[in-house]
Amino acid sequence: MFVGRRTELSLLREEISSPRASLAIVYGRRRVGKSTLIREAIKEQPHVLFQATRVTSSLNLEAFKAEIAALLGADPLLSGLGDWLAALHYLAGAAEQRKGLVVVLDEFPYLVDADPALASIIQKFWDSGAARTGHLKLLLCGSIISQMQELLAERNPLYGRKTLALDLSPLPLRDAARFVGRYTAEEKLMTFGVFGGMPFYLQFLDPGASLDANIVRLLLTPTGSLIDEPVILLQSELREISRYASVLAAIAAGCTKHGAIIGRVREISDSKALGPYLDKLERMRLIRVVSSADASPRERDRRYFIADPLIAFWYRFVQPNLSSVMQSFGWDVWRHRIAPHLDEYMGWVFEEICRDHARQYSQERFAAPAQEIGRIWQSNFDIDIAGTLLDGSMLYGECKWWAKPVGENVLDELIERASRTEFGRGNDRRQFVLYARKGFTAALRKRAAAEGGIALHTPQSMLRSPGKRSSPRAR
Repeated sequence: MFVGRRTELSLLREEISSPRASLAIVYGRRRVGKSTLIREAIKEQPHVLFQATRVTSSLNLEAFKAEIAALLGADPLLSGLGDWLAALHYLAGAAEQRKGLVVVLDEFPYLVDADPALASIIQKFWDSGAARTGHLKLLLCGSIISQMQELLAERNPLYGRKTLALDLSPLPLRDAARFVGRYTAEEKLMTFGVFGGMPFYLQFLDPGASLDANIVRLLLTPTGSLIDEPVILLQSELREISRYASVLAAIAAGCTKHGAIIGRVREISDSKALGPYLDKLERMRLIRVVSSADASPRERDRRYFIADPLIAFWYRFVQPNLSSVMQSFGWDVWRHRIAPHLDEYMGWVFEEICRDHARQYSQERFAAPAQEIGRIWQSNFDIDIAGTLLDGSMLYGECKWWAKPVGENVLDELIERASRTEFGRGNDRRQFVLYARKGFTAALRKRAAAEGGIALHTPQSMLRSPGKRSSPRAR
């Protein structure tokens, strides 16, 4: 089932149907659905889709030639080709007969690791103009983000030659919720809080089963499809994972500052030693680095959070109970170790879900889309959502995963806190947004309707009406 990605799919299809040669780059975190998106975009086109592996360059080249032969037929000339440049020129010639031929090199970083000259080889091929006659479409795809971004850097041989670059993000809430269409709105938010927006994870969900049954089957069973997912992600790019895993575990446990992480991971002695681990995990998009929206550029108040809900959930609940899980006590782990604490976990996950919602859909309730959305923390108060809209107005918000409706006191406290922060000081154009699991009191709903500039969101309204979607990072 292909879900969402309408904008990305449109961009890719437009690129491969254009009357010119293409050199497109598609990248994003592992499991985000890059290969699935590409397959959907090219399914009506003649194409060679090659999945590279971690073998020698010569073995990858032979496998690539086999994929070419599967589409174009056996050819002694093809069999005799001994290098990548010759293979690309062969495909350029084939594209003159099959206009718009698409060639995909998936997991391109594996090819570069085996042959560091490959980017220069593709540059030489592209600059020769051979791709233009048949409008050959060459797509480079990869999950090692730092290497894929390097292709776009000025010092790289391919700099200035790409015709499209797509940086894929996880699916937003409304698209992810389609994988469990029968769930209630609240259950869909909880599912997103556990499994996030990674299509690879969401595809394993059984929409006919309850959320707890899906969690036990996928994460709390010895043969569960996702039981070792964080380990697999780390092993895919790192050789020695124990300290990286320990840093992730510390952050998932609430250690969001350097000192707290170092206190938890005793093998890392100081901030200087910790830095490379945090940098790598951020480049892998497993953690995000956040500063308070009201902090000055000189303030060093950065905090660290797990970027993927499933990774956060795994380190919070699965890893500490793996021994019991491997003895097939998954349901007992759920009843005694997870269910009693799930609302506490959802409390902070809900905040990030709401911030994402504000980034993508503020224009549905206010006059303009969001320009920037963050959060504020001070020594004596926090503001869950703090940002600016494109019309220049300020946005402040509060998120409550409470088991009861939110009343006017929460709005009053938000307004008071917004007046105390330096963020937006002097700007009288202020909008306020409240998110609540169980809705709002009648008095607050009446006040919001009368005053204007106040948006109230429940799980139902967060999932309703897609409206105008935000664009992917395309360059």
